[in-house]
Amino acid sequence: MNRRNFIKVVGVGIGAATLSSAIISVNSNGTPDDNYGWNGPSPEQQDIRMQVLSYAILSPNPHNIQPWIIKLTGPLSFDLYVDPNRLLPKTDPIYRQIHIGQGTFLETLAIAATGLGYEASFDYFPQGMYSNSELLDKPVASVVLNKQSTFTPDPLFAHILTRQSNKRGYNNYQLTQTEVETLKAFTNKRGQYPLTITHSASDKQNLEKILTEAMQIEVDDRDRSHETLAMFRFNDDEVKKYRDGFGVAQSGVTGIKKMIAENFFLSRKEIELDPTEFDRQSVVMVKDTVTSTETFGWISSAGNTRLDQVKVGQDYARLNLQTAAMGLVQHPMSQVLQEYSDMLPLQASFKETFKISKDDTVQMLFRLGKANRTPPSARRVVSQLMKS
Repeated sequence: MNRRNFIKVVGVGIGAATLSSAIISVNSNGTPDDNYGWNGPSPEQQDIRMQVLSYAILSPNPHNIQPWIIKLTGPLSFDLYVDPNRLLPKTDPIYRQIHIGQGTFLETLAIAATGLGYEASFDYFPQGMYSNSELLDKPVASVVLNKQSTFTPDPLFAHILTRQSNKRGYNNYQLTQTEVETLKAFTNKRGQYPLTITHSASDKQNLEKILTEAMQIEVDDRDRSHETLAMFRFNDDEVKKYRDGFGVAQSGVTGIKKMIAENFFLSRKEIELDPTEFDRQSVVMVKDTVTSTETFGWISSAGNTRLDQVKVGQDYARLNLQTAAMGLVQHPMSQVLQEYSDMLPLQASFKETFKISKDDTVQMLFRLGKANRTPPSARRVVSQLMKS
């Protein structure tokens, strides 16, 4: 089987305190003992800040780039910053998705705090909020952890270690009306922004066309394609080295197929020199995954300030944990929402098709369904987030 056909078969695509050590031992099967972060905080870790951050780092974020910096400010406090070295300027030119990722981080740590006997309070943009045309070296939020004499863990705490963004096909599972109403009621109770869920045949048909075209637009530009390729991990050695990004395993390619793909058919050097076939299969994979999906959702906002973006991220983190609690999976499909000039005409068409106000911003667009789990995407160790 040649490289082109194998890539098609496997579906490769884009879709100042006691700190945890950056040196992680490896077990007999080659996986780090901390399971790339997904075991939660080490039992030996006594610093509550490190404990909640060990959960927060598992939050969903664009391309698993992990765009977070932490500055410790006190025994029970720290500031969260955007990491300026972990951005996606070609596909996220105003860093809107990066700031949504700040919100997912904050909400996940707040939920984790409830399970550890604390309450997290946030002071958003304490040094002033900056505009969408800039990224300043100012904290997104100051966080204070307050010890609670009595506490009840948020029910979502139990799902932080099992939540994932699942890129598999969804076998055309359509959410039941009860599941849809449960998610809407959940969002209405705690969310700050409206959630739309659709599973009509006509909406699916329109989304299949729009989302496939959006992926084609993204890969049509070599710089955008390379930005995504930079976050693709071609083998286990890259996963262990970088502990970020995503690879074939996150698309559901495991076992012998994964081994053959990574060792015989996937070469960073060759694909970066000519990503044509890789890009083409990325488009095919989007079309196939959308075709396998019956239910879609999106979160929109009337405003689009940095604070809106962060708070949308908080809503999305809770929703992703709630779907996990219900035995459902979800997967962001963000290409059509991106703000670079090539995408704007299709984005306008998307809004018109779904009767979304042209002044509103669709912040998150995602598939919903059921699928077998995929291996979790790797996370760095918490000490690597620290700012001196």
